[in-house]
Amino acid sequence: MDRVIVFEDQRSRRDELVRQLKRRLKANAVIEVIDGSEEQKQHRTYEAELTELLQQKAPEGALLVCDKDLSNLGTQFRGLSGTTVGTVADMLGFPLCLYARGERQEGEELLKSLAPWEKKRIVLDYSTEKTLATECACIFRAFSEIEKAYLHLKDENRATPAAALARILGQPGIEDRIALYGSGEQGLLEEIMPFRKGEADNTKKELIKRMPRILGNWLYTSILRFPGILVSKVPAASYLNIDQEDFEEPNVQGLFRKAKYKGPFSDLRDWWWRHELDALLERNASEDGLALAKANKIRVRPCKDPQTRERAGYYCMVTGEPVSDNNSKSGISWFPAGSDLARIRLDKFTELAPWIGLY
Repeated sequence: MDRVIVFEDQRSRRDELVRQLKRRLKANAVIEVIDGSEEQKQHRTYEAELTELLQQKAPEGALLVCDKDLSNLGTQFRGLSGTTVGTVADMLGFPLCLYARGERQEGEELLKSLAPWEKKRIVLDYSTEKTLATECACIFRAFSEIEKAYLHLKDENRATPAAALARILGQPGIEDRIALYGSGEQGLLEEIMPFRKGEADNTKKELIKRMPRILGNWLYTSILRFPGILVSKVPAASYLNIDQEDFEEPNVQGLFRKAKYKGPFSDLRDWWWRHELDALLERNASEDGLALAKANKIRVRPCKDPQTRERAGYYCMVTGEPVSDNNSKSGISWFPAGSDLARIRLDKFTELAPWIGLY
């Protein structure tokens, strides 16, 4: 993969986004645009037309960066939508970033996007071209990193997606835990199964070509999103029993720097390996992060459930806050089996379950 292709129907926004992407990726990627400036061909679907165009522009693959609303994208693709671009991206095996203003997925909207029947997509919140370009450049580098690492794996280390991803992340010892995140992951299975049993060389080559996109999407939309193997700031603070504000302090974070995640997408935000946090606490004979901080003469407060004031320890996927065991619902069928720190606070579960089919 050597290029980024931008779909944006507002010219000024498109030009600035391209400029910002070029500043961040420099010679590492070619930036192209789809502006719909050509005439629409008769008796051809948008899917067919777009597939041919992308194959011409990016024979080695590309990251597609696409506005969800493309209703004014020139005469060639007038009325095109991000959904159609997503369908073509799936057909070609190209990674895709969708974006729109006010599209930050959190709370109830995040929960709806996690439904088993929903296609798992990378969706970014557009605020400015600069911030969007920064995120897209990080995502391009992540997929490129995954692609490079995957192509260097020995065949036996590509036996399953979990085996491949564990080695790409430099953590072969947690392959079984990564595999739990794939249990019941319909999108993962749907992309792999058409190629899995094929014996022809071209079928195997097609699967190898698609796997970096499959693994990158799985990592971004599932493993990094749901706390279990990896934990971001709030879940990490809750798990370690350190108040969220105190956990932000550099001297506190320094205690856990050896457990910091440095793999694909780590430029976007901070994550920590949970098993490495556990190992660090064990080496220092500390019950939790609170005890470790106190042993190092760093004053921190414990992490409490903001509603009950009990010891937290878990993370509510709806509120984005720490939550206690007694005040949360576990075992949500929508959540990956490996994400044992992901919960829904009881009042939110009671409120939302009848409306969106949680069970």
